[in-house]
Amino acid sequence: MDKEMEKIIVKSFFNKRLQDRVLFELSSAKKRKYALSRLCHTYRTTLREEYTIEIPKPNSDPVDIAKLLKQYGAEDSCYVIS
Repeated sequence: MDKEMEKIIVKSFFNKRLQDRVLFELSSAKKRKYALSRLCHTYRTTLREEYTIEIPKPNSDPVDIAKLLKQYGAEDSCYVIS
């Protein structure tokens, strides 16, 4: 866990009204699971819509996800919060 990287991600991609709460949750060992749950269950209200795309099913193949990320300009490495 890289706290500085997570702060950059939250400030860049999460809805402004949730940013402080998500940063608090990520920094707490007990509450971290709540921040991660937001990415799975309430991502439509958690993340800024202009930065999201739907990955067609099946969407669990890491090779396919890597190709898709490259199409959108991703570099050779990334930080994953999951």
